[in-house]
Amino acid sequence: MKKDHKWFWIFSLGIVVGFYPMEIIGQEDRYLDKIVLHNGSIIYGVAEQNDESLTMFLTAQDSISVPISRIKSIKTNQLNPARYLERLEGTYYQVSVGVMLGKTHQNSESNGSFFTSFTSGYKFKPSFGIGLGVGINYYQYQKHVPFYLDVQGDLLENRVTPFYQLSAGWSWADSREETLQDVRVEGGFFLQPSVGVRWHFAKHSWHLKFSYVRQNSTTRFEPIDFGNGNRLTNVEDRTIQRFGISTGISF
Repeated sequence: MKKDHKWFWIFSLGIVVGFYPMEIIGQEDRYLDKIVLHNGSIIYGVAEQNDESLTMFLTAQDSISVPISRIKSIKTNQLNPARYLERLEGTYYQVSVGVMLGKTHQNSESNGSFFTSFTSGYKFKPSFGIGLGVGINYYQYQKHVPFYLDVQGDLLENRVTPFYQLSAGWSWADSREETLQDVRVEGGFFLQPSVGVRWHFAKHSWHLKFSYVRQNSTTRFEPIDFGNGNRLTNVEDRTIQRFGISTGISF
């Protein structure tokens, strides 16, 4: 395994271990209570009984108190993730690992690339969240560290739903070329629109997404001395375009 690839996988594993909640490993069963009032109204939530009333927690922040005299019946069912999902709103964290397929900068042969990313933000509603992210992208001749603004959201409020994601920002770069010539690589604009499918569970979700990755960069080679004090610096602007496939978790 190449040294660069070894550090790529170490970085990816470190993100997962460092930020993935340990309670996901041993999830407890979750339950949803259903109460029917004498007037026919139905309320779903998590019930907590008091002396003369029942407190129904509708979300982590919202609850209502219902007098026991108004309750006709109460039934407890195992949580239906399609109806009552965590992380539909509030802070979210996302980890992704994947591969990118495309041509070299000379557009002569196909080469696989690797990337990993970590994103954190806030979901205002299931269909819209905004945050910031950082990643590492390994191309054949360059290594980029993009910092980006992230916008994403679910298209359906179901356990299995298509979703969209748009990441745009700027990257810092380093050369991976093995050459005797002095090479300096500069980063540039980074863009990654994605679509995919997300599977929600009680405490986390798993996703599979397909992306278009566009990365701008500039490569400056060592000046060439032509004699008589004339030196020429070769500057090469590169636009790297890739098709990406990735998977990961959100929590």
